[in-house]
Order: sequence, then structure tokens, then C-alpha cells
Amino acid sequence: MERGVIGVQPLFHSKDMDDENIEIPKECKFAIVMTIKMDGHAIKTSPSYKACTATGLAYSQMAFLVSCMAEFIRNLGYKAIPMGNDTALSVPLAVDAGLGELGRNGLLVTPKYGPCVRICKVFTDLELKTDKPITFGVTEFCKNCRKCVDACEADAIQTEDEPSFETVCPSNRQGVLRWAVNHDKCYKFWIENGGECSNCISACPFFTKKFNTV
Repeated sequence: MERGVIGVQPLFHSKDMDDENIEIPKECKFAIVMTIKMDGHAIKTSPSYKACTATGLAYSQMAFLVSCMAEFIRNLGYKAIPMGNDTALSVPLAVDAGLGELGRNGLLVTPKYGPCVRICKVFTDLELKTDKPITFGVTEFCKNCRKCVDACEADAIQTEDEPSFETVCPSNRQGVLRWAVNHDKCYKFWIENGGECSNCISACPFFTKKFNTV
């Protein structure tokens, strides 16, 4: 597990799945963002069910980690709101917390494990020292590398040389400079496959550099 801390920015979802407004206490000005490494052995078998077990296990570990972290902070007398993929946008929070950079595949790419991680976070009013974003060449590398594009069976990843502010599906947040991923196409393939897909993770050189002996 790796973690970073940032001052919370307006990256919340405005509504939940029941169309109810999401409200975060204004005093919760800090986010502890954490990454969980997935099993590289299993991810390399994507889009098999074995790869699905790696993501499922990571989500279970995320739930355990954020709940324990939040309870620890509450026992110190502070507010703490644990989150997985819900409530706030994980990738931009992780980028701002210095855990990695945004890749062409729309995922967080970390220095140690590439995109083979899942992200969770805890919002809190506990005063913390914040981290800063890092750069280690992901954007420049992604401009020339299209291995995730070739590996994507849903044709959901952009092929353009440069990132842009273009959106390609309703799920894309506007006003962000990146290679937007068509999540609708991605999810449709998940349904057809009978389970999630990690092809864009297993094809990424930042992943294979770490797991090339797996």
C-alpha cells in the first residue's frame, strides 16, 4: 500500500445512485489517498476470470483499509469519511496526492506498479501535511506508446498523439486535458465478456517492466 495526502478539491460526484445530493462536511478539507497493488500474475491473464479475481480481491482490501483508517481517525476525535470508487474521483485525487500520473488508458500509472493498482481514500478534518504531484515521464511516454490501444478489445482508448480537452462519452468530465476513454464501450465489453477487463493494464510497459518475470 502507498499513500499520499492532499487538500480536498471540488472532485465530488454531485448525486448518488438514488439521485440524492452528496454532501461532504466543509471541515473535511484533507484526503488521504491510498493505492492497493493487484496480483500481477492474475492481471496478466486478462480478460479471463482469473484477472477478475485480482480486481475483486483488491476491492475487498480497499474496503477493509479505508474502514480501518477512518475508524482510527475517528478514535482520535476527528471526522473521517471512507470511500472506494464512490463519492469522489479517485484518479485525479491520487495524481494530486503524488501517487502517479494519468496514462493514455485513463488510469493512474504509479512509479512502482504502473497501472496495476486500485485507489481508495478517506476524507477528514484531521490537519495533515500535504503531498505534491509528481512527474516521471508518463505523459510523454504515452504520446508514442499505443500498446493499451492495441490491447483494448472495445476500441475505447484514443489514438491521437496529443492529449486534448475532447470528451468521447457522457462519463467524461469536461475541462480536463487527457486522452478521454470511452467508458461506455469499455463497460459494454465487460458485459459481453462476463467480467471486467484489465487488458490496458497488462499491456502497459509501466506494468510489464515490473512484472516481466511473472
